[in-house]
Amino acid sequence: MTAMYDDLFFRTNMSDVGQLPSPPDAYESPDIIPSGIYPTNDPQAFFSSNYDKDVGQSLVIGGPNYIYLRTRNLAGGAESGKVSLYYTPAALLLYPNKWQNNALQTGDQQIQSFVQAANTGDIAVTTNPFVWEPAAISGDHYCLISRVSTPKHDNPVPQVGSYSDLTAFILNNPGFGWRNVSLTNANSPTFDTTVNYTHGTEAGRITFQLECTNVPGGASVAFSAATPGPDPLIVLEKTTVPQNNGSWNTSVTCDVPANYETNITYSYWANGTTPPQNFQIRLKALSYVDQGNQFFHMLRTPQQLGASAELARRMSDQRGIVLGSHVTIGR
Repeated sequence: MTAMYDDLFFRTNMSDVGQLPSPPDAYESPDIIPSGIYPTNDPQAFFSSNYDKDVGQSLVIGGPNYIYLRTRNLAGGAESGKVSLYYTPAALLLYPNKWQNNALQTGDQQIQSFVQAANTGDIAVTTNPFVWEPAAISGDHYCLISRVSTPKHDNPVPQVGSYSDLTAFILNNPGFGWRNVSLTNANSPTFDTTVNYTHGTEAGRITFQLECTNVPGGASVAFSAATPGPDPLIVLEKTTVPQNNGSWNTSVTCDVPANYETNITYSYWANGTTPPQNFQIRLKALSYVDQGNQFFHMLRTPQQLGASAELARRMSDQRGIVLGSHVTIGR
C-alpha cells in the first residue's frame, strides 16, 4: 500500500511525488543541482520556479562548482531543516561506508546548509551552496548524495551491510537523494586559487580588484564566492583580458555585512595564449571613503591604487586603502 511522506524530501527522479516506498530507480535526483562555476542570484526563486525541470549540469573538472539542494515540503505546515551533501567516485553499489565521510562544504566551510519552507507544498532551496573542485576520474563519474535533517526526521546515515539493507534504505528514506554526475573539461580553468576572506565586525563597502600583470590579451579571468550576504554577490564572471601593455585590472564593489566570512576563488584560463614566466594575478580587497572620513587625507586616490579608468572616474572624490592582497605567480 502506498503512503505519502510527511516532511522535507528529495525526489528520486522527476516522477517522484513523495510516495512511500520511493521509486526504485534512484541516482537521478533533480534536486541535487550542480549549477556551474558561478553562484546563482536568488537561488530560492530560481530553483523553485523550475522545480518541474532538471537543470543540473556536468561538473567542471578543477573548477569551483556551486551545488544547490532543493527539497519539497510535504509536512502539514511550516518546516525547516539542515541539508548535507556527500560525494563518492561511482560504484555499482553505494553502501554508506563509501561516502559518509566525504562531506562537502559550503563557501564558508560549513558541512550543513539551512533550508526552510513556510507552507505545505513549498520548495525550500539552499541559499548557501556547497562548493567543490572535483579531480578528473579517467572514464568515470561521481555520485552525489544529499541528506536533510529536520526536527521530525533526523535521518542519520545508517549502517548498511547487505544489499537487502541497501534496498530498504533507498526505498524508505525520502530524506536522502542520489545523483550520478558526469565530468567535463569544458570551461576548466588553467588554474585557480582559493583564499579565505573574513570581513570583521563592521559592515562596509569593499572593492574586490583583480589585477593582471604580464597576462596576455585573450586570456580570461574570474572570481567568485558563494556565501550569501554581500550585495551584489562577490562574483566576476569569466572576463577576457584585453590587449594591454602588461598590466590590466577589473573590479566588483559589494556591500558586505558585518561578521561575513567566505572563501573566494579566482581563476585563470590561458585560452591558447602563452604568458611570460612569472606573470601574476593578484586579488585585492580595498576600502574607499569620502572626505568626511577621519582617514581620508592619509589614503590614496583610485589612480594611485591602480583602479581602472572607469572606477577612477566613478570614485574620483574618494580615497582608498588596500586592506588585503593575495597573489598567484604563474610559471
